[in-house]
Parts: sequence; structure tokens; C-alpha cells
Amino acid sequence: YISLGSLSLILLPVIIIFAFLARIKKNNVKNPKLVWGSTPLINNSYWSRAMANKGFLSQTFTNTFYSVINDREDWDRVLIDEYRCVPIPAKPIFAFIHSLFTYEVFFISYDGFFIGNTPICYLQAQILKIAGKKIVVIPYGSDAYVYRRIRSTSWIHGLMISYPQASKKQNSIARNVNYWNKHADAVIATGMGVDGIGRWDVIMPNSLVLDLEEWSKSKRKLSANEKNQKVVVAHSPNHRGCKGTEFIISAVSDLQREGLPIEILLIEKKKNSEVRQILQNEVDILVEQLIFTGHGLSALEGMASGLPTISNLEDENYTLPMRRWSYLDECPLVSATPENIKDVLRKLVKRPKLRSHLGRASREYVEKYHGFDSAQFLFGNVLDYLYGKKDSLINLYHPILGDYVNRSPKIDHPLVKNQIVEE
Repeated sequence: YISLGSLSLILLPVIIIFAFLARIKKNNVKNPKLVWGSTPLINNSYWSRAMANKGFLSQTFTNTFYSVINDREDWDRVLIDEYRCVPIPAKPIFAFIHSLFTYEVFFISYDGFFIGNTPICYLQAQILKIAGKKIVVIPYGSDAYVYRRIRSTSWIHGLMISYPQASKKQNSIARNVNYWNKHADAVIATGMGVDGIGRWDVIMPNSLVLDLEEWSKSKRKLSANEKNQKVVVAHSPNHRGCKGTEFIISAVSDLQREGLPIEILLIEKKKNSEVRQILQNEVDILVEQLIFTGHGLSALEGMASGLPTISNLEDENYTLPMRRWSYLDECPLVSATPENIKDVLRKLVKRPKLRSHLGRASREYVEKYHGFDSAQFLFGNVLDYLYGKKDSLINLYHPILGDYVNRSPKIDHPLVKNQIVEE
């Protein structure tokens, strides 16, 4: 039995030879083939599908997939299904080599691409460059977070609760970040909470997208003033320390004791299709999380369902640049913290017209900034940048200099800096 690490060292000369051979194969610059992987993030599936809809040969190629929440059909290529005659330890190397001949642009995280956990991990970029490939790094969180670099102590503590082991890997994560920052052709570190990376080519609140044809507005029509009608607050309590789940549950309990018509619905271990049905049929408010300044895919799902959605947008270290150089001021997310979540929920429960306005604005926001056309705009410009048709991406979403934010009217919502204004 030979481990993947040992095998990677033995086959390194062969891999390099194949990289030179791949370079001889003419790359398609006009319509380059795109690959998204190898970490199985559902974001990659959405981005890839968006670009495939635009006419690109775009595929996900992952080492596995999370069967608890995702379906096999969400992914194009999964390593276990590939190279059936190849011994399992050798499959990642075969996937890496084969991809050199198949794709031109590699969209990866700081984890690298298939051989990121081998002794030759710090030769991946050089091998890809030998083969004439382009590299775009899009971090997702645990691949990039070096705890000592994070500016928010509260966020560090939330991570310590949910991911304490990562605090022991800070040096190796930092090495990965430094390595790919040096060698990537572009870094799309667009989330507001990606701390300490030190490089980004685009500034925007969030680059995640949804297939909006799969998401429709909530069918619930609730006044919250009718007897026996309760306002249902949904929350997905995975990674409880990071999300502040206990503060959400406590706030709802306190409001129930006050006599408000409110109940909580915890969404756990559900497939994406099940989550869609729940949000569209059973929920009035979604609380994503209260600790991290920013939002993730869950908030977009809530907004796509036309729900008033809550997440933490308090720390101006993160939010101010996104208001100044991007479009965060158009975002109708309601900001809340562990300290004020009860007050925020109370206001939303008592003001059904506010909920309705926020829900309508939320759907409009995701239609403008988080549909497949948004991904096509972003990555179309990234490809232009990679191939020398564009000098820079830094002002792509600038409220004055950027075209995209002005392609349609500003989103009309009743918040001021994501805060509810008193009646």
C-alpha cells in the first residue's frame, strides 16, 4: 500500500512532464473550459451552472460531496465515479493530471486542487502555470481563516466554539493563503468577513448566487394581528457557536413570555430542496446568524423566498468599505446582534407591513445581485481580466464608477445602514 503523499512524490517528475505536454495542447482563449473544485462547495455548483448557461464548458470536479444536504445531481464529476481502474490513492493525482488536458481556468479555494494535502502541495501553482492554466482563488472560510489575523474577537470566539481544531492549524493555513496569493491570477475574496487574506481583486459584499428559477416568493400571507396566527422564525442551527443560535432561541422564548405570537422553527439536516419548500410555505422571518459581520448562502435563500432576513451587519471595519466602494447600502438585510435580536424580532412581529416591504425588497435584491446573470457578469469580467482584455477588477461594483450597480434602479427598502427605523 502506497499513500497519496508518497505517490505524489514518486510521480512528481511524471506530473511535470504531463504539464509540459498539456501546454503544447492549444488553449481555447475565446471560450476557455472552466473547472470548479476540488472542495465540494455548493457555491461551485451554482457558479458553474451559471457559466454553463452562458455557453461555457463549465464543470464541477470534486473529491466528494456532502450527501446529507446535497444531491449527486448537483455535481458534474465526483472523484469516486472517475478512473474506476485506478487505485483509490492514485485517483487525486490522475484527476489533477487529467484536468491539465481538459480545462483552461481553475476556480479553486486555498485548499488547492486535489493534491493540496500532499507533500507537493506547494508546487501546484507552478505545475498549472507550466501547463499554461489560469488560477482563480475564491475562499470559503475554513480554508482561509487564520484566527490570529481576524479583527473581530467575537468572531474568533464563535469560531473557537464551532471549529476549535483550526486554531492549531494557523501556520499551515497561513502558508496556503500566502502561497496562492502569490501565484493566483485573481483572488475573489468578496465576503465581508474574510479576514487577513491581504489580497482581493474585486470588492463586493458577497459573490454567492442562486438559480432563482428554483426559488419563488413565500406563499404565506400573515398579518400577525389575527388570533392564533403565529409568526414563524426559522433558523438553521448548524455551527451553533458561529451563528449565535442560543441567543436566537432565548430571544424567541422571551418574546413568547411577553405574549407575542411567535414561534421558532429550527431547520436541521435537510436537503436543499426541502429547505426551499420550508422557506416558501412555513416561514415568516429567517434569522441567519448574529456573530459574523456579513451573510452567507442561507440569507440569500431567505431573501430569494421573499422573507425579511436577519444577519449581523454591525462592524464597520467590514461594512464601511462595502458601502463606500460597492452596493451594500442597497441590501435589505436586517442587522442584529445577540444583544438586540429580541428587540429586532419584536419590531418585525409587530409590524407586518414592514415585513412585507422587506420581503419584497429582498427578492428584488437577489434578482439584481445574486442570480445567474450576476455570476455571468462577475466571472465574464474575471475571464476578460485573466486574458488581458481588462486592466483591473477593483472598481467593478463601484457605486459611481461601476456600470453594474446602475443597470437598474436602486433597491427601495426602509432600512438605514441595515437598521430598522422607528415609526
